[in-house]
Amino acid sequence: MTQSKTLIVAGATGYGAWPANSLEGAEHCLAAPVDGIEIDVQMTADGHVVAHHDYWLNPDATRLDGDWLRERGAPLKTLSLDVLRRYDIGRARPGSAAEAQHPDLESLDGARIPTLPVLLAALKAAEGPPRLIYVEIKTHPNHPDYAPDPATVTDAVLDALDAADYADHAKIIAFDWSVLRLATARTPGIATAHLTIPRRPGQAPANRDSPWFDGSDPRHFGGSELEAIKAHGGMEWSPYYTDVTAERVAEANALGLKVGPWGLSKSADIQRMIGHGVFSATVSGPDWA
Repeated sequence: MTQSKTLIVAGATGYGAWPANSLEGAEHCLAAPVDGIEIDVQMTADGHVVAHHDYWLNPDATRLDGDWLRERGAPLKTLSLDVLRRYDIGRARPGSAAEAQHPDLESLDGARIPTLPVLLAALKAAEGPPRLIYVEIKTHPNHPDYAPDPATVTDAVLDALDAADYADHAKIIAFDWSVLRLATARTPGIATAHLTIPRRPGQAPANRDSPWFDGSDPRHFGGSELEAIKAHGGMEWSPYYTDVTAERVAEANALGLKVGPWGLSKSADIQRMIGHGVFSATVSGPDWA
């Protein structure tokens, strides 16, 4: 399970450095020393796969005709692509928590929410060897009214990858493990990664199955996320980086699982993950250099 080099992937098209999930951010990333980009995707009311993290438009990062939104917008799944294209996501609201969280963000006024095909075209046009794309499909098993139907959006993502002839350079990632089951059923052999988040300090063990685990809740595997991922047919564990230790990497590799942490932003953390021999690291930049 070892390789000579940890792959460095720019999370959400370099969020923290450039507007997240934007074509402009992707173009900056493709000019940087990274092996690929990661995006979050959802689906519009008229069936377009678009890159965006939140289920709604964030009033601290979204303007319409130059004016900041006053409140959270409607779920993206209820809006058409033409409506979405009216919104500017190129900067954070001055004085907002979003601005404070990413003080080094380069504002790119005029940035719009891009479609997956547009981003794939940018990847194909980039110089050098093909870059990877990690596609996080955003669903919500607890609140399906917030997000697209898992089967519908997964099929749409795979259709776009097939149309661009880019599936060999793509990885489907998700917190909703049903998405990964659906993706591998539709496209056997496509790369996938099971996303996980850390348990909160003092959090009591669950006494019932979570729908996010698609029938492979870790509580049925001695509490082990790794054993659950393996039983679910997984090929890669993708945890928040603070969950990664040398011991857990060794445990994952012993099960035949790669390890691909996310959430990194500091050079010291990136170097620590590289020292653990992880397969890839999804980072916010620009410390990826």
